[in-house]
Amino acid sequence: MKPEFARPARRAVFLALFTWLPMLIFSLLQGRAFEGGTALPFLWDFTVHVRFLICVPLLITAEVTLAGRTNAALKHFVNSRLILEKDYPAFESAVARALRLRDSPLAEALILGAVIVGVIFLRIEYLGWGSSWQVLPSAAGRTRTTAGWWYVLVAIPFFQFLLARWLWRFFIWSHFLWSVSKMDLQLIPSHPDLSAGLGFLSPTQTKFGRVVFAVSCVIAARIGEEIVYGGASLRDQKSVIASYVATMLIILLAPLLLFTPRLFIVKRRGLLEYGALGSEYTQAFHKKWIRKEGSEGESILGSSDIQSLADLGNSFGFVRNMRPFPIDRNSLLPIVAAIALPMLPLLLTVYPIQDLVVKIIGLLF
Repeated sequence: MKPEFARPARRAVFLALFTWLPMLIFSLLQGRAFEGGTALPFLWDFTVHVRFLICVPLLITAEVTLAGRTNAALKHFVNSRLILEKDYPAFESAVARALRLRDSPLAEALILGAVIVGVIFLRIEYLGWGSSWQVLPSAAGRTRTTAGWWYVLVAIPFFQFLLARWLWRFFIWSHFLWSVSKMDLQLIPSHPDLSAGLGFLSPTQTKFGRVVFAVSCVIAARIGEEIVYGGASLRDQKSVIASYVATMLIILLAPLLLFTPRLFIVKRRGLLEYGALGSEYTQAFHKKWIRKEGSEGESILGSSDIQSLADLGNSFGFVRNMRPFPIDRNSLLPIVAAIALPMLPLLLTVYPIQDLVVKIIGLLF
């Protein structure tokens, strides 16, 4: 394991067990871990296991990916000369502001405060379908178990804190991109990345894929719980799933669209400029090699004019195919997969796994 990943990985394992293990122990002590007069035992509540054994480690270890790709993107802005020297102070100021906001103790204190307020005043209680590992029915109503109190007062607030912290970091990154989009960037319409030199931002945005995957796992687990224990059906949840996938795509890709107005202008100007250059060169080429004006005694074999004409055509092709959105398919697919992949196990609530495998094989062959 790489040293830069080892420490977050150990922290992730510790915090996952810190949130989940006490609930298991308390449920075992109170006889609520397995079936036995309990509608939803702890070990059957897969939403809890997904949230704390899968999502918490993902949200913590994602910091390594975030730091590495962000640093690479910041260096590329300068190394690729997208930022002019006159804009170095503004760029460095934007970077410093982003780092200051990311590491701000005040910001984390405010996030923690908001979570605590939510616990006190806006507590979302899981009532389940009858008795569960969290609540016990009694003559006076429902009594929360020790495991249930740990869930409400410790585990869920910690999970909400991690999510809010990532939402804050996403806002910081989006604000940074907005600041950069206002600078005099050196965008070249014939750049081979077909995004005028901003193509590196598309894979950089996929750094949030691990966070999105964690969120999607929780959403899928909650939907699955509604289907398995609440009597819902996957058909009833189709609109919810579709809306979630569309919303997450829009949220994730929206920061890159900040550059779209500039890219439209760059492409339109590039078509005119390279069109004018193409007209000038092809007219000269036509006069020289077709009309034979000024090419007496010169052989077309070995001449660089043909290669130059081909290179110019390639450059104009880059301009013509330039995307007004710095998003490519190779980067879009991982984001879509991170959002939608956790939803696939929900198909098992409709088709037994053997039937599902047969259907997939039938589609392939």
